[in-house]
Amino acid sequence: MFSGIIKYLGVVSRSLEGGMEGEISISSKSLPKSVEIGSSVAVNGVCLTLVGKKDEEFSFFASYETCEKTTIPKLKVGNVVNLELPSTPATFLDGHIVLGHIDTLGEVCEIDKLGSSYKLSISISRKFLKNIVLKGSIAVDGVSLTIYEINDTQGIFSVAVIPYTYENTNLKYLKNGSLVNLEFDVIGKYVERFLSFGEKKLTIDKLKDFLGT
Repeated sequence: MFSGIIKYLGVVSRSLEGGMEGEISISSKSLPKSVEIGSSVAVNGVCLTLVGKKDEEFSFFASYETCEKTTIPKLKVGNVVNLELPSTPATFLDGHIVLGHIDTLGEVCEIDKLGSSYKLSISISRKFLKNIVLKGSIAVDGVSLTIYEINDTQGIFSVAVIPYTYENTNLKYLKNGSLVNLEFDVIGKYVERFLSFGEKKLTIDKLKDFLGT
């Protein structure tokens, strides 16, 4: 589990070159060298397994399914990526619960400067609009952000990016047409799954029973 609070950045040193499975390598001076082989690391919000490391270079395996649903195969050598280590019981959950399982891709359609912050507008398939909630959370390339504007007609939602987040993540490299990994709030997905079984009236007790808590 991750929180969407990015503390580390890396640069792609070996890409898949359009392939749909294989290893990618990322050079990072900030990612702790103590990360063990077999550990999970979120790369642009995608949970990947560390399979090799040497000095400041870390290698990860990306499966076919991962490549099919994320931007991993589109990464090029030199691209900057967001990196996050899993949360621990002692970690402050500053962002929101992020699993590293990408739901869909979004396309950046507008970037506006709002004072010292930025408004990032992203278009998605209309079938996913049900997962977008005003003031709700969403992970964009692994960054925990808050949705503050939704245009259902155009299939576009917007998030505000504060200066610190903009400068300390790869969001500052985005431009119109850039594809980003999106992960919707897991609690909302549980509710959607619950209601898909015909439960029209949702209660706390019914939700607890469904979640097994």
